[in-house]
Amino acid sequence: MTENSFAFRLKELLEHKKLTLQAVATALGLSRPAVHKWTRGGEIDYDNLRKLAAFLNVNWIWLRYGEEAQREAESSSAVPLPLPMTDVRRKYTAEIMDSEARMKLAQEAARIVTWEWNLITDAVTYSPNVESVYGWPIANNADFWKRAHPDDIPMMQRIYEDSLRTGEPHEFDFRILPPDGGIRWISSRATPIRDVEGRLVKMVGISMDNTARKKVEQSLRDQQARFRAVFELASEGMALIGIGWQWESVNKALTGMLGYAEAELAAITLPDLLAGDGEPLQALLTGSEARCAFEARLVCKDGRQLPVSIRAALCRDEESGQPTHVIVAVQATGKATGKAK
Repeated sequence: MTENSFAFRLKELLEHKKLTLQAVATALGLSRPAVHKWTRGGEIDYDNLRKLAAFLNVNWIWLRYGEEAQREAESSSAVPLPLPMTDVRRKYTAEIMDSEARMKLAQEAARIVTWEWNLITDAVTYSPNVESVYGWPIANNADFWKRAHPDDIPMMQRIYEDSLRTGEPHEFDFRILPPDGGIRWISSRATPIRDVEGRLVKMVGISMDNTARKKVEQSLRDQQARFRAVFELASEGMALIGIGWQWESVNKALTGMLGYAEAELAAITLPDLLAGDGEPLQALLTGSEARCAFEARLVCKDGRQLPVSIRAALCRDEESGQPTHVIVAVQATGKATGKAK
């Protein structure tokens, strides 16, 4: 907190006038935590700023913006400040309103809900956009819990209890059941707040609709499951290989073809098994082509050489364009020859 800040000037005034937070809150018709928030750097709206300045008997521009702003206001207008608003006062009022409007616009665009839970009274307050994000208005805790997914409630209650016990912030995802049907995923972050005496008095947090990301994640998991099923059930040998040619995943058809267990391949690379026929595969990493196909011989575990047809595709990182993996499909084209070990 800097000396040229609203929070600093407010705290200095309260100490000078020997006023408590509760005294100010009562005079303004607000809660004590709301006043406490201002002393910690929280924003204040225009109406409450004017009420607070009047109660403290100070100039509202000085209280909010400091001496320089007050001097500018007084030097730019011959009209006393207590009279109807001058152009300079309109300027600072407009700045406050513009700041609040920008914050509200960003909040609504990002579908971010802000909320506050009073731990003393159990009252909850949500930002006006809660209905558009959650799907229903929330006036109290009962309104929320009745539409939380029943499978997630024990987890959520346990996290809240731990956070209130330790005073530490928390973050988690949970599901809600809006009245229009379906399921929405919400990502929540919150932290408990203490008063000046160190008591936990409220919890403040933000929540975001995370449904779209969760659907994408589930779609990726489904695709991976389908790929794994095709990978394992394929009659031809298949492998996912790193750019250092280490085996990352091998299906049963390939291990059966080579005679190696998957764990045994950890000490061997694919070029090690190619009997001098690996040039096209090596060129895949350095050339401009993303695919290659060639005939080769693979050295099996027993020492015999198996004629195969190999198809390989290079995978690259979408952002950097750097190679990440090689997908290899191997099909036997004849019988293994040579002397077994």
